[in-house]
Amino acid sequence: MPRPQQGKTLQKIAVHLYRATGAGIAIALMELLARVAEEPLARVPFVTSIVLVALPDSPPARTYAVIGGHMMLSCLAGLLAVWTLGPGEGAIAVALGLSLLLMLTFGALHPPAGIDAYLIAAFGLPLFWVVSPVLVGAVFLVGYAKVWSAGERWLGRSALARILCDMPLWHWKPPKIDSAALVRRALGQSRHEETPPKADDRPAKGD
Repeated sequence: MPRPQQGKTLQKIAVHLYRATGAGIAIALMELLARVAEEPLARVPFVTSIVLVALPDSPPARTYAVIGGHMMLSCLAGLLAVWTLGPGEGAIAVALGLSLLLMLTFGALHPPAGIDAYLIAAFGLPLFWVVSPVLVGAVFLVGYAKVWSAGERWLGRSALARILCDMPLWHWKPPKIDSAALVRRALGQSRHEETPPKADDRPAKGD
């Protein structure tokens, strides 16, 4: 593999591993915070928000999209649906549709935030739930994602990254083998062994 392409492949693998590790740690911290706050995990709406760590430069990972999508728009849609229709299947459908409409209208599209509208409409969650865990969790997740992304940029510029990319192991190439020459040599040797000796080379009868 050519060296430039090889370096890009190694860098991509390292980035994927780093972001996957960050997503796992983020979820573990959210679970810990939920346990401290005595909030059931089923009501913590941030599992799919690991997009902040997986795709930190994407539009849904913007701070405005995360906090605005979770806090102001999706939760607002869920509360309006519950106050109008009461908790239930009808409220869920209205809440999710309204949350998407609001996020698109205000340019704060964060698809994982739709779970807020669903939970509020399904369980009739109170207004305080919008503050904790939604607002607290969204702010924490944004801060965590920024720190983790900064770590990724630092590692990309570090001496360790350059050393890994320059390791001889990654630049090793298997020796070239001329298989055709080996076959010809083997066939030639086989013919030589099978060819009977000439009459002049045979021993005389009187010897």
